[in-house]
Amino acid sequence: MPPRHALPPESSPVKPLTRRQLQAIQTKNRIYDTAVKIINEKGFENVTIEDITTAANVAKGSFYNYFETKDALILYTFQQSDDIYEKVYTRIKGQPFLIMMEEFIRLSYIQYEKRGKGIIKAIISNYFSYREFNFYGNDRRLIKCLRKILQSGKDEGIIGQDRSEDAMILLLLSSLIGVEVLWCMNPQAPSLPDMAVTAVMGTVKGIVEK
Repeated sequence: MPPRHALPPESSPVKPLTRRQLQAIQTKNRIYDTAVKIINEKGFENVTIEDITTAANVAKGSFYNYFETKDALILYTFQQSDDIYEKVYTRIKGQPFLIMMEEFIRLSYIQYEKRGKGIIKAIISNYFSYREFNFYGNDRRLIKCLRKILQSGKDEGIIGQDRSEDAMILLLLSSLIGVEVLWCMNPQAPSLPDMAVTAVMGTVKGIVEK
C-alpha cells in the first residue's frame, strides 16, 4: 500500500537546528542513501526494510521513525530532488534566460544521476500507484523554479508575454520525464545530464521560435 501522507511540504524559515535534530537528519539520510544503494543493486521490489536497516546498521524501528513504508522512500526522493532544484536555482538565477535554463537542467541532473537508475526506475514504476498525489503540481519547487526561469525569458523579450507558462512547463516536463524513462531503459545511454539538456533546450528552442 502506498503511504497515506502527501508529499512533504516545503520547508519554511526556522530556528537553527539542535544537535539532536541534526543527528536525526543524518540518520534519516543514512538510511535513505543506503536504501538507494541497495535498490540500485537489487531492484526496488527485491529489497526489504530489513536489508536496508542491516546495511545502514540501524534498528528496524529506526526506519519507521523516518519512513512510514518502503514506498515512502519514493516520496522522499521527490523532496530531495526539490532541495536540489532550489539550490541550483539560487546558484544560477540572474543569468540570461538561455544560460540559466541550460545550467538549471545540467546541474540538477548531475546530482539526479548520482542516485543511479534503481530509484528512478522505482519512481517511474510507481507513478500510477499514487493516484491521490500530483507529483508535478504547482506546489512542487521544481515547477516554481521553472516558472521563474520562464518569466526571465519573458522579461528579456525572448518569450512572448502571451505564452502560457502552464503549457510551456508541460512541454518541459514531458521532455524531462521522457529522458528519465529512456535513460533507465537503455544500458548504453549517454549521461543523464547530457540527455536532459539536449531534450530541454530543443524544447526551449521550439518555445522561443513560436
